[in-house]
Amino acid sequence: MKHERGGFMKKWLQTQIQNRFIKSLWVLIAGAAVSNIVVLIMTPILTRIYKPEDFGVLSVFTALLYLSMIIVSMRYESALMLPKEEKDALPLLCISLFSVFIVSTLVCLILLILPIATWLNIESAEPYFWILAISLLFVGIYQALNIWALRLEKYSEISYAKLAMNGGQAGSQLGFGLIKFGVIGLLIGEVLGRVIGSIYYIWKFRKDIVHSFRNNPGILWQVMKRYKNFPLISSWSGLMYSLGTHLPTLFLAAYFDVVTAGYFFLAQKLLTVPENLLGYSASQVYFTQAAQIVRVGESINQYFWETIRKLFIISALSLIIIDFAAPYLFEMIFGPNWILSATFVQILSVMYLTKIVIAPLNGIFYIYEALLFQMAGECIRFGLIVLAIGISYVYAFTDIEALWCISLLTALGYIVCGVFAWIVISKSREPEMVLENG
Repeated sequence: MKHERGGFMKKWLQTQIQNRFIKSLWVLIAGAAVSNIVVLIMTPILTRIYKPEDFGVLSVFTALLYLSMIIVSMRYESALMLPKEEKDALPLLCISLFSVFIVSTLVCLILLILPIATWLNIESAEPYFWILAISLLFVGIYQALNIWALRLEKYSEISYAKLAMNGGQAGSQLGFGLIKFGVIGLLIGEVLGRVIGSIYYIWKFRKDIVHSFRNNPGILWQVMKRYKNFPLISSWSGLMYSLGTHLPTLFLAAYFDVVTAGYFFLAQKLLTVPENLLGYSASQVYFTQAAQIVRVGESINQYFWETIRKLFIISALSLIIIDFAAPYLFEMIFGPNWILSATFVQILSVMYLTKIVIAPLNGIFYIYEALLFQMAGECIRFGLIVLAIGISYVYAFTDIEALWCISLLTALGYIVCGVFAWIVISKSREPEMVLENG
């Protein structure tokens, strides 16, 4: 009996190792693990060099960056997986990169004109807002070429680019911190990491980039019209997704103080490690392989539920370990100024569990071009986050109470988006419905 169980386990492990999703996922996880180890090693050092309010300013900067990056390429990069032939996808790559330059320039002008720093209670950081525009330019280039690498299934290149970006950020922030640059050292270090990651991708895909810019304007215009729903519809749902994700950071800074935003930033930074290892890596693999399954006309029902089951088991175990360890390790690792962040980690883990499991399924909306379904789901999720913030404000919640409210309602919002993804799959045999809503 024992021998039979051992044989069964060995056979099961061999099956899992040969599974295409698992193999691809492990390549990305290995690369993400190395890059996140760099982050984990550097973070305790950075928390002793920089103050919580410095990280609070950085959290507001990154929130504004992630809000802007949703529209920086007009979402055309999300369509890169759809054309069957590579030559048909090259015009989309050109359009994506060209949009990055236009939109990042416009955002730079907006940042210089509007008193955003005053609105967010970080007036001291206003002279550095030009850094945000530069970071947006390179994050736009990075995300467009990252999707291109996914299309080509260059998973090793994706891992190396991530390592280059994270290593560049951490190393730069450490260097500037040691020479007492203060908060500007955190901001410039963040930008340099984006620059390094983007340059790596540009070098690796330089031939494809050159070929993409050789398309004549007529072809580019036809492609822009063919995929017009991505900037017209998907950009809005993406903006709502990002706004909902980063609105709590802006709320905490404006309603409480920038120090609270700093505690929140560290908690998010640590929870982003399992998110990057599992959720982000799984998103990339799922998007690539689900698109291939649909292109050949096969059903992805089983693939959908297998992905949810595997991600739930792995992420739940990871977050339980983090929750138990956080109170004991935070003061020792990050210093006495950061104990409150351990409580923030425990509260936010509910939200991150659903995010890790559900977020990879977002690719369904792009694959079937069911973008109105995506917008409907994001509208509900965004509404739940706004409701959480509104409740926290009206009832004068403490920062802990406000975080619990935000975490639980945001988790519910992710579940709603997952339900909408399943509805799209269930209706995928009715092409008229998908096209009408795309």
